[in-house]
Amino acid sequence: MRTQSRLLSAIALGAFLVSHPAAAAGHIQLPTGDLRAAVLTDLKPHHSNSKTYNEFWTYHFFLDGNVQVILNFSRASLGTFKDPVCGADLTIMGMKGKNFTVAREYEKKNFVFTDSNQQLRVHEKIWFSGRLPDAHHVRFATTKKDVSYYLDLDFSDILPGKVWGDGMFKFGGEDAVGIFMHIPSATVKGRLAVNKDTLEVSGHGYMDHTFQTDLAPHLVGAGFRYVTQSGPLEAGYFLDPIGKFERQTVGYGLRLVNGALVLRKPSGIKVTSAAKAMGVRVATSLEIQFQDGSKAVLGRSEDRLQQSVLHEFSGFTKMAVKSFMGGEIITFRGMGTLNASQPMAYNFFVVE
Repeated sequence: MRTQSRLLSAIALGAFLVSHPAAAAGHIQLPTGDLRAAVLTDLKPHHSNSKTYNEFWTYHFFLDGNVQVILNFSRASLGTFKDPVCGADLTIMGMKGKNFTVAREYEKKNFVFTDSNQQLRVHEKIWFSGRLPDAHHVRFATTKKDVSYYLDLDFSDILPGKVWGDGMFKFGGEDAVGIFMHIPSATVKGRLAVNKDTLEVSGHGYMDHTFQTDLAPHLVGAGFRYVTQSGPLEAGYFLDPIGKFERQTVGYGLRLVNGALVLRKPSGIKVTSAAKAMGVRVATSLEIQFQDGSKAVLGRSEDRLQQSVLHEFSGFTKMAVKSFMGGEIITFRGMGTLNASQPMAYNFFVVE
């Protein structure tokens, strides 16, 4: 059971994996249309007949006392490797100077989405609900290896979600990735606890929703997600395809201008400096170019967590899971700057 739950967490944390490159570069089709309001059909689980379809609802919280929290809800179809599952994982950074990570996995039948209150539940104590953008609430409560974890946050002042066109990025003729930004920004308030250490917290949060039609869909070698912490709101999630697909940047950004969110369509990604960490080279300065001629320079300056998504595996098990997934994902999460001045939180990953 431990191996299974860590596998689901590994898939969710990495989000997009890569397998062996092919000889020809396949076409990547970007969404058509412009920015539109996110609706219930975007938030709901998406349908796919793929035997290795995976989907994630990812929250980033920035709380009092410089505490960062990442919460993933996920469902995974793992082909012949094992039966479909659902679950959630929680990462806490900087709570009384410590980091914590826990993952839970459940049978597919536990995964329930209810339209009336927009609730997604994987366990009676692990769910989100509320009709966006008017209301939202998340809860994660579990005990594992004699350690209890609790997160309960209520949302207010929710900035309505946005999607670029249909949100779909098509890779060749068969695979696709969907990206939907349901909560670009919101105020949050509630409680965070690990064992008897309990904090009454407030702060702000962000949530996006992604899916992929294959577990290892030959997509990307790196991914970059960022959210500003002060000044004009800007958020983005960008993926860098390699190998069998053309070098077309996947993803998009949002920026708040005069009270309205503006779509930022990428035209390219350029790593301007990098350093080795955890056995891989990862960007320390990254330039995202946009179709309107502007750019966003992401400065990765303070990793609060460096971690392989397979960190709890060892020996043959690690080799088997790595082979099945098509690579090992190394994540880097922390605080940096946007355009050398605006504070931002980042969540980068690199495929080894």
